[in-house]
This record gives sequence, C-alpha cells and structure tokens, in this order.
Amino acid sequence: MTRPDPELEPNWDEDNVSHITAHGIRPYQVEELYYGEGIYPPLATKNTRSKGSAHEYRYRLWGSDAAGTFIEAVIAPFPDFKIWRCVTAFPMSAATKKLYLRRVKP
Repeated sequence: MTRPDPELEPNWDEDNVSHITAHGIRPYQVEELYYGEGIYPPLATKNTRSKGSAHEYRYRLWGSDAAGTFIEAVIAPFPDFKIWRCVTAFPMSAATKKLYLRRVKP
C-alpha cells in the first residue's frame, strides 16, 4: 500500500463533478478520503500505465469520508502541476467493504 501526495490540491470541473455525482458522491467526500479525514483510514494502491514512451499512474483509494460513507475512488495525480483529479468515485460494494474492513480493523 502507498499514500497519495498530501501536498497536491484537488482539481474539479464540471466533467468530473457530474461523473461522481451520478454515482451519489460529492467532491468534498472524495477530498476527505484522499486526505485521510474519514472515520476509517484510507488504503491506496498505485497503478502505472504506459502509453508509448509516456508513463502515468493512478491511485485506487478505499476508505470513508468524515460521515462514515465507504467510498472507492480512482485518482490521477499531476505532481508537475501540483494537482490531482478524481477520475471516478462511487460507494463501495458490500463485498469490497467487507474486504476493506478486514484490512483496517485490528
């Protein structure tokens, strides 16, 4: 597991906001997950994708917001621009939530 860069700022626009709101998630909830402000700690994996000679990576995050909503999100960081963008976010499925809670509970 890894941790996204807390120094990066979120970058929201009409496209990514409308995409996640269609899944019932609001931008502030994703921000709480990203910055670890939720009731449960975030878990993250870093996935690298190659497109020709270019390499990009994304984080898959699992965790909760401050109200306890369990969320799964995909984040694309752009450290050169000091921002991150939410690609998608949605409520965790029951199966994913069960696996997540096994990992984070002592």
